[in-house]
Amino acid sequence: MATTVLTTIVTPAAALDLTTLASIKDDLAIPASDTSSDATLARYVTEQSALVARTCNRVFAIEAVRDQFFLERDLAPHMLLQRLPALQLSRWPLVAVSSVTEDGVALNPGADFLADPASGRLLRLDDDGSVRPWHAVTVVVAYEAGYLLPGEPPLAGAQSLPADLETAVLRLVTARFKARGRDPFLKSQGEPGVGQEQYWIGALPGQTGPLPPDIAAVLDKYRVPALA
Repeated sequence: MATTVLTTIVTPAAALDLTTLASIKDDLAIPASDTSSDATLARYVTEQSALVARTCNRVFAIEAVRDQFFLERDLAPHMLLQRLPALQLSRWPLVAVSSVTEDGVALNPGADFLADPASGRLLRLDDDGSVRPWHAVTVVVAYEAGYLLPGEPPLAGAQSLPADLETAVLRLVTARFKARGRDPFLKSQGEPGVGQEQYWIGALPGQTGPLPPDIAAVLDKYRVPALA
């Protein structure tokens, strides 16, 4: 049985970068006073942050969104075919739930439903406080969800971006920056009495996609399966 979910972005995030210019300059040992590469590094941070978000099929920044759930009904006599044990919101972790309506009737938090901030799941409560399935035709949830990105001011109820996600972006930006201007097909270069350089060509051992295996393994923990 299929549940149709329509997600609308009410207030988009002001920024989507998963690390800061100061952090990448620190990783590259570039003094804060040296601004000659700032524009390039800022562009790389935005590019690699977008790559990580696309790979994980999700937006990590905090945004205000609205999810509309339409539970499956038969064609006639339009009987409800579904009873969902929980509603899985399209974004998480939750920062705040603004409103939940069930067939147009507003529900009260704590009395009518419970929210799990970490997973973005909503449980429906019965009159006696016990958990029961959702069986309304339409449920609409307005909420804020996402992580507090590096460099953003504190926000009540918000979790900071996991450190391993930021580290993944830092490593990708570092590799991108150090490879700029280099011939990607250069296999070996040497000068007698000075030294020799060789660059890896093609995918790394165990790599099956655009990302190195160790970074791909980190992102897999945060990846949302793409819908067909």
